[in-house]
Amino acid sequence: MEKNQWKYKIGSGKAPIIISFIMLSVFGGLAIWLYSTENGAFIFAGLLSVVMLIITIATVHRFLFYKVLIGKDEFYYQTSSTNGKLYKYTDVDKAWTSSGTAQNGAHQEYCNISLLDGTIIRFPFYYADSNAVEYLIKKAEKSAAKETAVLNDAKEYLIDGKVYGKTRIVIGFILLAIVAVLDAVIIKIGGFIYLLIPSSFMAISVLWLLIVRYLYFKIEIGQTGFYYRTNPFNGQHYEYNEITRCREIKKVVRHRAAGHSGSRTYYFYFEFTDIRGKTQKFQFEKPIHEREIAVLAERISKAITL
Repeated sequence: MEKNQWKYKIGSGKAPIIISFIMLSVFGGLAIWLYSTENGAFIFAGLLSVVMLIITIATVHRFLFYKVLIGKDEFYYQTSSTNGKLYKYTDVDKAWTSSGTAQNGAHQEYCNISLLDGTIIRFPFYYADSNAVEYLIKKAEKSAAKETAVLNDAKEYLIDGKVYGKTRIVIGFILLAIVAVLDAVIIKIGGFIYLLIPSSFMAISVLWLLIVRYLYFKIEIGQTGFYYRTNPFNGQHYEYNEITRCREIKKVVRHRAAGHSGSRTYYFYFEFTDIRGKTQKFQFEKPIHEREIAVLAERISKAITL
């Protein structure tokens, strides 16, 4: 690849590396100090140090290998040392941006590129990269001779649990390992065996839900209907004219209820009711799947009004 062929470059900044290194140093130093004073709390500090080490490695890896290079006739997308690939704009089926409130309350924006072979490329971007993303989408849409402004187009869309699914499962395994170690220490020190049941059960349950969502969650949005599945057993196809109503639900959870203070977590759901009166809903991530949900809602609404 020639450096001069790229009009825009999107990558990862140094700030996450600096922050993670600082936190690793703090927890690592604390663990060493506690161990030197023969304080049993060094185990907890050590576990936190391991977590921060993993995060630091991940941020360094992202800084070194994550890149989106945008040129006049093609773009290059890479997230690791082995998966960098060059794409022609003629390989793109459709491209769009999505935005919304993430679970931590932060506003996030994503660039979404659907290729002709069915592959979907998604990556978050910030205000500083908005011109680059706008240029990328315009070039892709111009090459494919499509208009992104029309929501109710004839294309098919997919919402599944694959986006960041593997990363979340890995984090789930790490948390389960940490819980297992803490339980073992608690049992050895105090013999509180009963503490093993709720903590381990919770960690295993979270991991199981992540695996199920990754393997089975799927919403396929077609031209005349959609396929709905949230677990291995409830897969079902609906025609749009079988749905009587639908709505988007925003659920806000306040972690500290005292007064008006406290952090908030945001969850978004899409709910629909069929002609048999059965109501179903599924959780989605607003910043990532804003466009797909808008298409699904518009196609249902159009079928209801006919």
